[in-house]
Amino acid sequence: MQESAAPDFDTAIARLAQQAMARPADTLAELDALARSLGATKPAHAAVHLARVRGLALVYGGDATEGLALLHQAQDGLGEQAPVAARFAVARALSMAYAQLGLPDAALDWANRGLDLAREAADEGLLAEGLLSCGVALSRAGQAERGLQLYEQALPLFLAQGNARSAVSVLNNLGVNLKNLGRAEESLQRYEQALTLCEQQSLEDLAGVLRTNLPDVLAQLGRLSEARVAGQRAAAEMQQRGHRPGELSARVGLAGVLLEAGEPELARSELDCALVLALQLGDRIEQARITHQLAQVHKSAGRFEQALYMLEQAQDLERRQYSADFERRMRAQQAQTELASARHDATQERSRRTELEQVQLELMRLNERLQAADREKSRLLARLAEESRTDALTGLANRRRFDERLADEWRRLRRHHESRFSLAVVDIDHFKQVNDSFGHQLGDAVLRRLALLMQQGFRASDLPARLGGEEFCLLFPDTELASAASACEHWRQQIQTHAWGALHPRLTLTVSIGVAEAREADSLEALLALADQRLYTAKQGGRNQVQAG
Repeated sequence: MQESAAPDFDTAIARLAQQAMARPADTLAELDALARSLGATKPAHAAVHLARVRGLALVYGGDATEGLALLHQAQDGLGEQAPVAARFAVARALSMAYAQLGLPDAALDWANRGLDLAREAADEGLLAEGLLSCGVALSRAGQAERGLQLYEQALPLFLAQGNARSAVSVLNNLGVNLKNLGRAEESLQRYEQALTLCEQQSLEDLAGVLRTNLPDVLAQLGRLSEARVAGQRAAAEMQQRGHRPGELSARVGLAGVLLEAGEPELARSELDCALVLALQLGDRIEQARITHQLAQVHKSAGRFEQALYMLEQAQDLERRQYSADFERRMRAQQAQTELASARHDATQERSRRTELEQVQLELMRLNERLQAADREKSRLLARLAEESRTDALTGLANRRRFDERLADEWRRLRRHHESRFSLAVVDIDHFKQVNDSFGHQLGDAVLRRLALLMQQGFRASDLPARLGGEEFCLLFPDTELASAASACEHWRQQIQTHAWGALHPRLTLTVSIGVAEAREADSLEALLALADQRLYTAKQGGRNQVQAG
């Protein structure tokens, strides 16, 4: 009876170990049922394996103290004569538990112990699993290059064993690491290799998850149209399957592609959907990332109040996540301390003091990060205030900022009679034809290029501004009419001879400029009207010229 029961037990315990991360409560209930069903026919080391999976489920369910205690109990229950596979399974479970608790050094230590066991046993199945486990621990500890090396060693072993699921997992991890290291072409090759393997082995569930990773790497390669199609397909597929984490990942990736493609409102729609999913899943990290992106979208569109609200929401989420992470690590440290206290006597008090000091140091670092986040918020608020006075398309001063500066110069002129300044009004000749012939997207590119040339072509003390459409203004402090007109003429020639063909082979561009000096008018309104009149004269006279009198 025992021999027939063992395979059923091994299959059941392997299945429960796989689901412990995603469904800890269900796993605990099924473990109780499995333990009751064993009766007197328990396989060898059944208690150890039950404790291993129960401990893992408890850790993922939030009970770090009891979970770690059970895992170490399972470790202690295995002597040197126990099967290597059993000792390896416990070491791997401890690595997963410590990774979940935010202790990467301990996770890597146990992963290495498992890998050493697999190498000693010369078991290629265990060796492949050990390499994968250690690669994951290294990657989570920020050592992506070393993680890649172990994944590359594990892949041919899984393929040789016909273990397609694990091979796909390794290929996915390779794709993630390579993408994070900026090696997008290699990353895409690994994802495509994984998808081909999924198709060959009918692993459509894994293929769907893999496809959620494609938009980011395709976007890195500049293949935005393909990235967009891949993101839309992945989002629709994950939504149809009810796979909310996958749908969340796909929509965030698709939003990034849409932003890169210059479609912020479509990106905003995807981010809004992703935010709902992140709220449903309780994923504060993704909530913070998404709200940061929404803040940028609103800011780019000039919706500064909404941008500020989203920014404040993101910072609140980050604070809460910092607190939750700190509490989780503190519980893990406490669990380790209590566990060590049960296993050691005199030396434990010194160890406990050291660990508490580390926790206090971590708390101080957390407070420093929160203070830095507050400083960043203040900086961003100041930046938002500044950007409310900046033209969103060109980066030049907008009408509000220009009017403020013009009024300041006029007041200075009235207070100090020796003061002077000049004003130029600039209009792009036949700009409507540019939009009609080449499209508004190229028209925007022309406006941005003209703004750049304006910033480069005049003094740092001069203020260029975009008033709207193709109309620009220039304020020349401490400058008489002749000097301002000369500077404008020099710049007009630069515009006429600029290589506009780089934007489109048939594109040429000229400007008309009207210049007036403040001393020629008795009010700001009269000064602006005079500059406008001279601009009109320049346009009536055939355009592509400067009129200053």
